[in-house]
Amino acid sequence: MEIQGFYITLKPLTLKDRSRFFKWATQSDATPYWYGKLYGDEIPNYPDFKHDWQKHYFDGSAPDKGRCFGIHLNGRLIGEVNHNEIHPQDRSVELDILISDEKYMGKGYGPDAIQALAGYLFKEMEIEICRVEVLANNPRAIRAYLKSGFTLVQSFFREEIYWQTLEFRRPLPGGMN
Repeated sequence: MEIQGFYITLKPLTLKDRSRFFKWATQSDATPYWYGKLYGDEIPNYPDFKHDWQKHYFDGSAPDKGRCFGIHLNGRLIGEVNHNEIHPQDRSVELDILISDEKYMGKGYGPDAIQALAGYLFKEMEIEICRVEVLANNPRAIRAYLKSGFTLVQSFFREEIYWQTLEFRRPLPGGMN
């Protein structure tokens, strides 16, 4: 399965890709926005990472619990985008994205990947709301989500860290929202 964006192509990650994803999340330009002092936590070791990012994210065995996709640009794997567990009561889901290298950031690839995944989730999995929680002091990510069609719905503190919640709702038929 491939999900085509304007610039990028999304392909499901496999269990073989989990160690690469771990390196990106813990040892790349994206690491400060995933783990560490901004979040008030430690960078996980590989066993702890595997506990959080279980097999179903990589083997497709439980799509309602989450799935990871590689972001491919001209055949090169440049990052990861995923959805987490689908909430059946309102058909909402939280998304995450990671662009592995600064040289691929700020070029529109992230918003393209988010839009492609959201479009797939709206159409194929009947999702109504895609949601993200982002550090309020991460303006690049906030701009990317806003560019992708998300709107700010909430700002809050959790464990003394300032967060923002953004949502992207399924477009109504005929383009009317």
